[in-house]
This record gives sequence, C-alpha cells and structure tokens, in this order.
Amino acid sequence: MTDTDTKTAILDAAENLFVEQGFEGASLRSVTAMAKVNIAAIHYHFGSKDALVQAVLERRLSPVNQERLERLDALEAISDQ
Repeated sequence: MTDTDTKTAILDAAENLFVEQGFEGASLRSVTAMAKVNIAAIHYHFGSKDALVQAVLERRLSPVNQERLERLDALEAISDQ
C-alpha cells in the first residue's frame, strides 16, 4: 500500500466510524482495524486523533467551500455587469 493509499484508507475508515460512533466513540484502534493499517500510520500521517478529525472534515468541506466561492464569484460578476 502506498502512502496515499494508506492515508485515504485511514480517512475513509475514520469518516465512517465518526459518522457511526461519533468522535468520542470511535477509537484510533477501531480506525486502524477498519483501514487495515497499524496505529503508527495514523500518527505518521496525522499526528493525533484531533488532527485526523480535522483532515476528515477538511476533505469533505473543502470542495463545498470551493463551490461556494465559485458561485459567489459568479454572482459578483453578474452584478458588476
């Protein structure tokens, strides 16, 4: 598994477990078990559980925020005409 694959597997597993069990309910061990990686991989890629949840949120919210900004720019362009 490449670093990118490992990181993606961890993010996918964490996202699923955070949805199912909440931040407090999802342990790093359950994330590693679902992602089929060792605990050191989480610390290597993210450093902590807090940083992992931040990465999960950023992965989902960045595209939404980008689209929001594009739509705002489009509205501004229309109003400038």
